[in-house]
Amino acid sequence: MTTKATEKIIEALTQLVEGFAELQEKLEEDYDPEVETESDDAETDSDEEESASGIEEAIVTEIKAAVESVIENEDCAPEDLASIVSALTDALEEIDPEVFSHGEAEEEEEDEDEDEDEDEYEDDDFEEDYDEDEDEDEDEDEDEDEDEKEDEDDDD
Repeated sequence: MTTKATEKIIEALTQLVEGFAELQEKLEEDYDPEVETESDDAETDSDEEESASGIEEAIVTEIKAAVESVIENEDCAPEDLASIVSALTDALEEIDPEVFSHGEAEEEEEDEDEDEDEDEYEDDDFEEDYDEDEDEDEDEDEDEDEDEKEDEDDDD
């Protein structure tokens, strides 16, 4: 049996999901071009990416406005909302541990690719530095040998 507080949270989460879906649908309609023109796939892909990016930005803007409204009108501190979001995040991760890893996996792959490129560059630099150091060491060894010969000559 659920408590009254849990029932309120269930109702609020249901409204949140429904409201978010409506907002997303409305923004998709706003960002969807009314007249589609024929163009090549590259332009269409880039238009879709720009549209998706614009929708995401608009969603963030709308959510930010809603959060500000709740903070101002409901006498709610940002820390209180952060605590709720944190608890919600923890609960989602317990339900589905990979729920937040989809975007991270793509970012990690990109980071690994960048790291590999950097490693190759750094390895090349290291080899060059190493070669230069070897040359310097050889020069120093020759100088030391000459100094030792001079010292031996002086001793005689």
